[in-house]
Amino acid sequence: MQIILIHGAWHGPWCWEGVVSELEAAGHAVVAVELPFTGFAHDAAAARSAIIEAGPGVVVCGHSYGGLVVDEAVAGLGTDQVSRILYLAAITNAGLSAMGRYTIPVAEAIVPTDNGYCATDLTRAHALFYADSDPEVVQRITPLLRPMMMDGEAFTSRDVGRLDIRSTFVVCSNDGALPADFQREEAALCSDRVEWPTDHSPFLTRPAAIADLLTKTN
Repeated sequence: MQIILIHGAWHGPWCWEGVVSELEAAGHAVVAVELPFTGFAHDAAAARSAIIEAGPGVVVCGHSYGGLVVDEAVAGLGTDQVSRILYLAAITNAGLSAMGRYTIPVAEAIVPTDNGYCATDLTRAHALFYADSDPEVVQRITPLLRPMMMDGEAFTSRDVGRLDIRSTFVVCSNDGALPADFQREEAALCSDRVEWPTDHSPFLTRPAAIADLLTKTN
C-alpha cells in the first residue's frame, strides 16, 4: 500500500516518525511530505506532486492544517488515484463554514513574524498540541516548529471535489487546538468517523493506531 502523510501548520515530516516506523515495519511504502510553508498554493503543490508520484490507489492522511492542503491537492484526481483520505484532527475545506461558530484556540496563539510569515506561541505549545506527551518530549520537539506563510487562500471555501473519495475523520476529543465539536461537524461530512480521547497530536502517542487506521481496507 502507498501512503502519503501531510503534516500540519508549523510542523514537519519529523512528527510522523513513529507512524512511518509502524507502516514500514508492516511492509507499506510511505512518504511524509515536507510542506515548504511559502504559501498555501506551494504547500498544496508539494502534496499533489507526492500523491501523483506514488501512483494509483494511494491513501492520504492530513493532520490539522494539512487537511486543507490535502483537499486542494486531491482536487480532480479521483478515486483511481486516491483510494482514501484520513483526516486527523484536521481542518477541511468542506468544514470551513462551521469554523466561524467556534473559538479556535490555535488561531489565538498565532504570532506574526517577518514578511507575512507567522509562528505559534511556543509557551502554549504543550497545552495546544501535546498535552498527552511528557514535558521532556515537548521540550525536544518545540524547537523544530517552523514559521510559515499562512494566507487567506487556505481558508477560502470552494468545491475541492474530494467528497467522492472515501474519507475517515479522527476526532480528538481532548484537543487543545481545535474544538472537538467543530471536528465532529467536519466528521459528519466524511464517510466514517473515529473518536479518540487524545490531544491534537496522537501521532506522538498513538502511532500504531494511526497506522492501523491507514491500512484498513474496509
